[in-house]
Amino acid sequence: MTLHDHWLLMAGIAVLYLYDSALLLFHNEIVLETRRTGYLVSGGSVMEFRGRHLFLPNPLCPHRALVRLSWAADEPMTSGALRTRGRRVRLALAVIAPWTCALLGLFFVALPCALWVGTDVLLLGWLILTYLTIAAMLWQVWRARKALSLSGKAVVALAFDALLCAPFAINMVRKINLRQELPSLRSVALSRLSPAENVVLSGILRQRIEASLGFLEPGTEASNALLAYLKRFEDGMS
Repeated sequence: MTLHDHWLLMAGIAVLYLYDSALLLFHNEIVLETRRTGYLVSGGSVMEFRGRHLFLPNPLCPHRALVRLSWAADEPMTSGALRTRGRRVRLALAVIAPWTCALLGLFFVALPCALWVGTDVLLLGWLILTYLTIAAMLWQVWRARKALSLSGKAVVALAFDALLCAPFAINMVRKINLRQELPSLRSVALSRLSPAENVVLSGILRQRIEASLGFLEPGTEASNALLAYLKRFEDGMS
């Protein structure tokens, strides 16, 4: 392979990884990206793509789980059982997260080194090590499938995705958490977010609801429900 081919291969892997990481959010959706201390709150890009907002998580942190939330005027508060299940999922994902970081290193550190050294034995070793890492991670997912609330069919689908296109395996933690039953937005704001994060969330929520009201007739049931939801949300944060 020439140097040009090496760059094309790495660019292709990066594009596949970023494509699989990206989310297209509806107007009433928000994403929380977990961090060591708190959450990054985002409503996606300001620009819309076919009526949806692009969100791209930090590509250097595949171990951070994503929580995709939506709001509705009549949303219920999350039950205690769902909150308990969420804590159990987070503990199980903490075991899987290091494998995603290892895969990131294999693709974007080890592979370039193997390509530039250029020996067939080294490339074969990289390929074997990468698929062994994916297999070990999938085994952990299978063992923790009950804690992760995953059916056998769901695990098979995740495995097929990861083995068919290896860069997709880097997003395993994100994919698993996005499959979980969603808590209500207000419950998350009250139980998980810091005051500063709630300020960001309230700003996104107000902006999106005001934009939605622009398409509704004032005084209608739908517009009144949205305004009432926004007031309940902001009153609950104060």
